[in-house]
Amino acid sequence: METTKKYFEEFERLFHNEQICIDYLYNLRWKNGWRCPRCSHNEYWKVGDMKYKCKECGYQSTIISGTLLQRSHLSISKWLRSTWYVANETGCANALEMQNLIDLGSYHTALSVLNKIRIAISRCKKPKLKGTVIVDDVFIKSDADGFPFHTYIAVEDKENGYGQISMELHSQTDYHSFIRRNIASGSTIRTNGINIYARVPDGYYLTLIKRKSGSKMLPLIEDVVNEILDCRLLGSRQSSCSHKKMNMYLEECCFKFNRRNKKAESLFEEILLSVINC
Repeated sequence: METTKKYFEEFERLFHNEQICIDYLYNLRWKNGWRCPRCSHNEYWKVGDMKYKCKECGYQSTIISGTLLQRSHLSISKWLRSTWYVANETGCANALEMQNLIDLGSYHTALSVLNKIRIAISRCKKPKLKGTVIVDDVFIKSDADGFPFHTYIAVEDKENGYGQISMELHSQTDYHSFIRRNIASGSTIRTNGINIYARVPDGYYLTLIKRKSGSKMLPLIEDVVNEILDCRLLGSRQSSCSHKKMNMYLEECCFKFNRRNKKAESLFEEILLSVINC
């Protein structure tokens, strides 16, 4: 299927047939050579394009056995193309667009693929924020037809602006748990000091900060939210969307925001490593 995204030209240059895609995933999973998942023996018979039989115990496995792709009937090239799409889209990935671009057959299939990629993103390495961190809760409305995400948000306060961010659904956690899970102990937490924000967990320091006149958000948090909206890092969603799916939107948003200065090829490899090393 002819694609309409210019960045797929590079994908076609690098991965122009199925075997190249299989070999790429093989080398990504087994950089030091194949190992039997059952007995760790390193010798095998090849019994298919991506199926291997251990010479020691006879166990058969493929490059997708034990990964998020296990039992998938899609070609490896379509999985790689889908991941390439997610990594290269500066905004929130869209299942309908993915279906049309990659010829995934149905919207249900495209959504299933996208959700597995988002699960992989949620498992990518997430260093805790540190230093001085501003914390608050905000409502972020992704677009005119979307529903607002009520989230806790934490933003590193750097001399030259903002650093990394973390977000979690307000309804899925509490303030102190959010801090402990996302911010390194010993950091200074800056809040507005109102209600629950008047205290921080043990091991953290608290300083107070005021909103700018006429603003509903704290400094830097407002800048971050504006960038999230400008870059369309949160997609629209239906009211029936589960909390788990909502959190995956936020995971993708933070993943792309925190890696905004990295090349898409680097994100592509990072996501795939998470896919196969689950």
